[in-house]
Amino acid sequence: MPVSRATRAATAARRARLVDMRRQKRPYKEICEELGYASVNAARRDFSRALEESIAAQHTNVEVYREEQLVELEYLAEEVHAVFRADHFMVSASGRIVTHPVTGEPLRDPQPRMAAADRLLKIASEVSKLRGLHAPSRVEGVFTIDALNDALEQAREQLAALEAEDPEDGGAEGPPS
Repeated sequence: MPVSRATRAATAARRARLVDMRRQKRPYKEICEELGYASVNAARRDFSRALEESIAAQHTNVEVYREEQLVELEYLAEEVHAVFRADHFMVSASGRIVTHPVTGEPLRDPQPRMAAADRLLKIASEVSKLRGLHAPSRVEGVFTIDALNDALEQAREQLAALEAEDPEDGGAEGPPS
């Protein structure tokens, strides 16, 4: 039998109170007595359910936001596609359409199409990010003090060897002039 709205509302109110009491660090035994739980374990289970529901609600909110952003980006992409498909002609400083000197045909301006193509790439990148298609970037490697000290010592040895090979320098420190 389905649970009534009144029962769901009462459960939600009790769980909200339970979460508030746990945030105050009140013991489960006290919570059981005040909120009418059958046992400490029942209160713990209900607290876990409250946390799970909260996480699920947050996930749902994030998904709704993601879908809204995808719809907005789709609309923007349609608008940019219209700019990309439209004819654009070069215009002189005086505001007149520039024509080809031999054929008299209007000269097409590639700049609006190039800008639209660039914008479409940016929109596609944002869509990919929202859909999780971008692979995470990560730097691999572990650096320890010993490894860094070893590398520093090797660099010093190489520098000493170079200075020993150049007798004109006389072992002077600093950059060559």
